[in-house]
Formats: sequence, structure tokens, C-alpha cells
Amino acid sequence: MKYKTYTSALFFIAYSSIALSQNNPTAVFSITLNDSDNKPVNDGVFLFEPQFEVNEHQMPQPQAVVMNQIDKQFVPHVLVVKAGTEVTFPNADNLFHHVYSFSPTKQFELKLYKEFTAKPLRFDTPGVVDIGCNIHDWMLGYIVVSDSPYFGKTDSEGKSLISLPHGEYTVRFWHPQVEDEKAFPSKSISVNADTEVTWTLSTIMVSEDEFDAGFGDY
Repeated sequence: MKYKTYTSALFFIAYSSIALSQNNPTAVFSITLNDSDNKPVNDGVFLFEPQFEVNEHQMPQPQAVVMNQIDKQFVPHVLVVKAGTEVTFPNADNLFHHVYSFSPTKQFELKLYKEFTAKPLRFDTPGVVDIGCNIHDWMLGYIVVSDSPYFGKTDSEGKSLISLPHGEYTVRFWHPQVEDEKAFPSKSISVNADTEVTWTLSTIMVSEDEFDAGFGDY
């Protein structure tokens, strides 16, 4: 199984391949992610790429997901999906939005609309898609498209739980504020039991406060 290279900042960890039986057990991999000031990091994305043949019955299947627009913000700010997933972009605001992306991974445009669900878009190519609103410049969202079915995203407490078949993985990390893979040192991961880890970035994260630039209902 081969995976494409991401254009955004990711860290890479190499492992040797290992063959597992079809009855390969699973484990819960629990991550706590902090910045260098020991504060929890939200929206940290971890992609686990198995270095073995995966039993299809153990592989999560793509499901339709939503990136909403609420109070002139994309919700969630960061969305992680398996390649082949359809994403809808409903508008919960009583005003117009114009959603677009110029990212090489997925270029699209959803012209002026409000109070209805736009037609779903399918994301087939692995990579990171930067999303904006052509009316509200401060609105930024990100869709991380994974070629692997195993991934997680940290919550406001910096935590993520990922169910993984036992085996060895190549792990990739992405965060909208982390541009240099040196901010997160490489980790060697071999999963054979439920595991809890605390990982720390080598940088301080800046709080992304919500705001509407003072333009009210515009």
C-alpha cells in the first residue's frame, strides 16, 4: 500500500513492514498534545499509515461529513477525512457566504448562498485543503484528506483517541500553525496494546480568537 506525499508541513517516521493475520486485534492509542509552554494544543492532526496489509473488516469506511458555517466561522476549524469522503458545507448564518479553495489538493467554489445545504463535494486526493470565504476574509478552515483510514484530531484539551490494529505505522502530523516539522520531533510507534502518550511541540501556539472584524451582519 502506497501513500502520497503531503505538501503541507508534516513529520515523517519510517518503519519496517510487518505482515499481520486477518484477525489482528486492535488497541486504543491515546494522545495528549501540549505546546512548549505545556498548554494543550487543539486541532493537531495525526495520520497513522499502516505498514502492513489491513483487514478490510477493520478498516473504517468513509462517511459523509459536514463543515458548517456558524457565526461567520467554519465549524469545525479543522476537519479530517478519509480520501473519497463527501463533505457538505451548510450555512447556518442568516447571511451570505461564498466558500472557495485554491489549494492544489482540491479547488472549488460555492457561490453566494445562505440558509441551505450546498451540494456535497467529494475529496479524493490526499493533502491539505485551505478553505476561505470570499466575503468574510477572516473565515479560514482546513480539510486534511488522509489516504489512511486511521487518523485523529486533538480536542480543546489536547487529547485524541485512535483505534488502531496492532502493528507498525508511519505517523504524520499536521497543524495549521506548525510550518516546520522540527517543531515536533520524530516518534517511533509500534502499537501492540492500549497506549497513552504525551507529546510536546517545540513551539508555543498562538490562540486563534474568534472575531468578525467589526463588520456586524456583513
